[in-house]
Amino acid sequence: MTEVEALAAIRALFPTLMALSSLALVPLIRLWRGPQRDDAATYATFGVQLLLLITAVGAALAGAGYLSTLKIGQIAIDPSEPGRLLVLLGGIVFAVIVGAGEGRRAGAMGQIALFGIAAIDLALAIPSGIAPIALLLFASLGISGAAASGKDDVGRARAVFRDLRTVSLLLPAVVIAEILRTAISYAAVDASYATPASLAAGTALGVSLVLIVAAGVFPFHGRLIKIFEALPIVGSLLVGVWIPSALALIVMSELSVLASGITDPLGGAIVPGILLAGAATLVFGAVSALLHDDIGEIVGFIAVGNAGWLALAAAAALQSPTDTSSRLIVLPGILTISLFGLWLVSVRRRYGTTSISELGGWARRTGANGIALVAAIIALAALPPGAVLAARLNLLLLGGNPLIALFAFIGQILLIVAAIRLLLVGFTPQSQTVHEAETRPFANIITVSLVAGSIFVAAAAAGWLALESGGTGPLPPAPSVSPGASFEPAPSVEPSVVPSVEPTPSATVSPEVSPSVVPSGSGEISPAP
Repeated sequence: MTEVEALAAIRALFPTLMALSSLALVPLIRLWRGPQRDDAATYATFGVQLLLLITAVGAALAGAGYLSTLKIGQIAIDPSEPGRLLVLLGGIVFAVIVGAGEGRRAGAMGQIALFGIAAIDLALAIPSGIAPIALLLFASLGISGAAASGKDDVGRARAVFRDLRTVSLLLPAVVIAEILRTAISYAAVDASYATPASLAAGTALGVSLVLIVAAGVFPFHGRLIKIFEALPIVGSLLVGVWIPSALALIVMSELSVLASGITDPLGGAIVPGILLAGAATLVFGAVSALLHDDIGEIVGFIAVGNAGWLALAAAAALQSPTDTSSRLIVLPGILTISLFGLWLVSVRRRYGTTSISELGGWARRTGANGIALVAAIIALAALPPGAVLAARLNLLLLGGNPLIALFAFIGQILLIVAAIRLLLVGFTPQSQTVHEAETRPFANIITVSLVAGSIFVAAAAAGWLALESGGTGPLPPAPSVSPGASFEPAPSVEPSVVPSVEPTPSATVSPEVSPSVVPSGSGEISPAP
């Protein structure tokens, strides 16, 4: 292997290499600290937090250009801009969450986060087909099992079993969809197979079903709720939000390629069904969040509402394959639910309860947690109005059904109301549980990182920062289906690079320009032009 190939391998597999390095780092730290278990756990937590931050910075520096492309046999590893951006923000988000969670298992949760974001980066770097979807499904199963280990809890065991059952049902659907997709080129040559449009519609239905079930769209929300009830917050976010959202990016890319490569419309009964499921999920998640008393369940139902937006985005990818609104809402949704998860783990760690009736006055007692929840509400509402809010409205317009758009809008408003309800509870008279809880000074490093991390993530989720996540232009066109043509995925092309941008990553707030998501071939963060 030459020096150039070695550097390309390091760039392409950097998140994976950092995750593997944690397997040696954490045991070495525990061995170094000796029998002082609490002290060893603290140092292990600091170690994995440092690895998460190094992974984030390294992914930004490595970028998604041709210098990071690696080929192993017949498998090409070509890191994508969305994948590297998810690693960048995921490293920051989970470093803050691991610090806020504290505890003796915080180091293990940090390792799980490292492997989770590495799996996402690797899946988004593999060319389209069955491999990236299967990789994410197996990663979801492995992470749920690892997060549930170490504690005898029937609820956790049931959550893992439910995840195993879901993956076992989705894998055949993925295989069938791949078979139908590869048969499209044969149908164009020999009409005895089927029409290309019918095979493409079957493929679209298969991959859409995988997304709907994995993301927790109604009526498949039970798995997502159980995950947030039983698993630690790092495992809940990875299995319930981050991995399904990465899966959504892959599915929407497949749907757009199918829709743009077939002359006949593929929507049929698929698009109305997906639109109805998305709107129903938003309303159901919001109403359920308003009715429940446990903050873990409330955050879970807010995540269900976010899954509704993923369903609407999948329908938009079929309706208008060149429109970028469907991809634009994925990242803000991930970050918003992660903020609620950060607030949840901090409150649960501080007060030892998740019941709203026992958390009266929590915001007055711990102002940092109040700032974290306010940041989450701002991200959920996408305020001030900008590119994220415009993308959501555009998705509703692309659906072409005013009634479904109205229900989705009502569901989003109710989600915001459910979040505000949590904040208002924090300003009621203090309960005995809150009054007796120990608090740390505001100048504590964990508190400062909680506040700073919440503000940064909220700025990214609400569109205050111009984040280059890849693709404001049309998606790569699908190959035309004609006799003798092969229906293989279009070769990856480098997106156009934004001119006059410094090569070093930077994140800035630009109040004088409207926030937007701008693509770049370098995978860096910079103000929108």
